[in-house]
Amino acid sequence: MPSKTANICTPPSRVLLATDLADLKHILPVAIAHALKCKAELKLVHVLPDVNTPDVDPTLLVFADPEVVRHYAETVLENAAREARSAGVNCGWVARPGHVVPTIREIVKEWNPDRILVGSQGPQKFQLGILGSVAEAIFREIDVPVLAIGPEFQPNPHSASQKARILFATALDRASRTITRSVVEFAKAHDANLTLLHVMPVVAKAHPSTSRARAYAEQMFQEILAEIGEKDLRPTCVIEFGQVVETIHRVAKSGRFDLIVLGVVSGAGFRREIMPGTAYGVLCGAPCPVM
Repeated sequence: MPSKTANICTPPSRVLLATDLADLKHILPVAIAHALKCKAELKLVHVLPDVNTPDVDPTLLVFADPEVVRHYAETVLENAAREARSAGVNCGWVARPGHVVPTIREIVKEWNPDRILVGSQGPQKFQLGILGSVAEAIFREIDVPVLAIGPEFQPNPHSASQKARILFATALDRASRTITRSVVEFAKAHDANLTLLHVMPVVAKAHPSTSRARAYAEQMFQEILAEIGEKDLRPTCVIEFGQVVETIHRVAKSGRFDLIVLGVVSGAGFRREIMPGTAYGVLCGAPCPVM
């Protein structure tokens, strides 16, 4: 299976939207716009609770008839697919019972999408629903780039008329070199402006070694860019002090970025020191989509 970094450089031809149905109002317009921009096919996927599994929510057994649940899901999905088709997107859907992540992995293997979209309506649901433990498993176990739409996302009305702005938060370690190359190629493919952001601990700001640490970070930026050897696109490099999540949010909002990119290593998903706290925090408060 190709790596996630290799996949992001090519616009997707198939986009899979994993939905719990409640988030469709929030995420469907983004999915439609994304599919139209990439001229991609869209498939909506909802995993129905399997009443035969031992860990199913007991309330479903008491209050919900499986056939009623299925019928409701199919109706909502068809209405959403019809909305997408009326906008010009080739869109289908599937509702299948089972455990969420294994079922999504199964559908990914069958349909072979180039991108997965997940979303959330609010911080509480964000932690407990699709963008919770399920999202972490998707990031780690499914080797397809994931575009996540958090509860703070607000569409930019001017995004279509201006050059897109991408913010890549990087740890500046050895793995960052390969990842940065792919992000640069991604920015070029989308004719976007790219900013590389490295966040240093706030405690380091007043430390005697701060100037040396900052100089080292600047040197790392230059080495990474020199290795890439890219002349057509010269990213802006920014070094900030603060808490990682809050700083990424602040920079993303003040710079009116259209996309935040977080790094992945090989097929393993988000880097271990980023997952789960930092990535979830970034997703929860991001003003734009997060890949």
